[in-house]
Amino acid sequence: MLTVEAILRRHPALQSRDFRRIFANAFFASASHWTMLLARGWLIFELTGHAGWVGAATFAGMVPLLLAGPIGGALADRADRRRMAIAADMVSIFSAFGLAAITLPGFVEPWHVIAFAALGGTARAFGTPAEQALVANVVPREHLLNAIALAGITRHGSRVLGPTIGGAMLSFLGSGSVFILSGCFVILALYQIFKLEYRAPPAAGEAEGPLFDGRRILNDIGAGFAYLERDARVMFVMVLVGLHCGLTMAFDSMMPTLATQVGGADRTYSAIIVGVGVGAICGTLVISMLRTEVAQGRALLVVGIGSGAAMLVIGFAVTPWMAILGGVATGLTQASYMALSATFVQRTVPDEYRGRVMSIYLMLAAGHMAFANFGYGWLSNEIGVRVLLIFPAMIWTLAFLTAAAMLPEVRSLVRRGTFRPRPAVVAAES
Repeated sequence: MLTVEAILRRHPALQSRDFRRIFANAFFASASHWTMLLARGWLIFELTGHAGWVGAATFAGMVPLLLAGPIGGALADRADRRRMAIAADMVSIFSAFGLAAITLPGFVEPWHVIAFAALGGTARAFGTPAEQALVANVVPREHLLNAIALAGITRHGSRVLGPTIGGAMLSFLGSGSVFILSGCFVILALYQIFKLEYRAPPAAGEAEGPLFDGRRILNDIGAGFAYLERDARVMFVMVLVGLHCGLTMAFDSMMPTLATQVGGADRTYSAIIVGVGVGAICGTLVISMLRTEVAQGRALLVVGIGSGAAMLVIGFAVTPWMAILGGVATGLTQASYMALSATFVQRTVPDEYRGRVMSIYLMLAAGHMAFANFGYGWLSNEIGVRVLLIFPAMIWTLAFLTAAAMLPEVRSLVRRGTFRPRPAVVAAES
């Protein structure tokens, strides 16, 4: 029988009350993000009939993580991370309800969708580094993998709740109702952050001088990149994350077209997104229970290869069920790969650099996904979505296997779950 005590033994991060609140915050915020992505993509596809516009909206929502993410990371290492998360959630609420207000009466135009996507993306660029850095502040180091994997469940697994409800509302009530649902999810997320008991220590929460000093922010960002330059171990992981996101995870702009081709239109589209969430829950639950470093390294190898294979299933899909099955496999492998990669990074980086390094991590991930989604969306009308699903997946698989075989740091990671011993990497003064 699965009791509360058994759950806490398997998932010790949940013993922290503050982590449970961060978990709930991330769940509702992610549910909002996925419902917004679902409705926004279908709305702009209906307005234009062109996958390129879907790519443009996806790009607008993701590119702020590339442009403003490092600034958000620098502030997360200087300012109160809890307050940053609160402010970001408030902007997200405005973005969701604002888009609903012009969609419901029929005033919405494609450029409105793109503008609100950019606003919501900017909120995520400042809020996500703060929220991710908070995780390591409220759990012991030995529970960090479990905490990050559980946080991964909220980010990816919330695709089940949000798009399931949102997909039904999309079919019967239209996109405007889904935007309202998205805003309500963020309100629930905001409530959890308000209840957080953790408070930043004075050195982090009360930085000397003006918080938005441009020169100091640039210096802080530069120090984050300098840390990565000194620690090639983390850099290798992050470069692979960028490739993984650009070659296997940038499929959002092509899903409305694929769903139309295999049959089922918006119902198949919603089901694929939900399938990704179901797979993500299964994958990250298994990853969260891995106790040994060797098991974590072997798991990274399996899901790294599996990410490419899952995209091949979607690329060759000829029926709705095959596409949905590919979505499940995609969520299982990709969410697990990202959870493991984030754990290896957070386990290595000192806390005073965590916000900046994680913002660079997000910058690489979101930047590759933003530009790839944009490019794939426009190219798909010329060369077809299947080519753009199959060939990037093959390139990723080859690149990952090459890195695992040829790069000593990556080879050590997939074999032992740890980096090679090396001289101390000393963080420079920020």
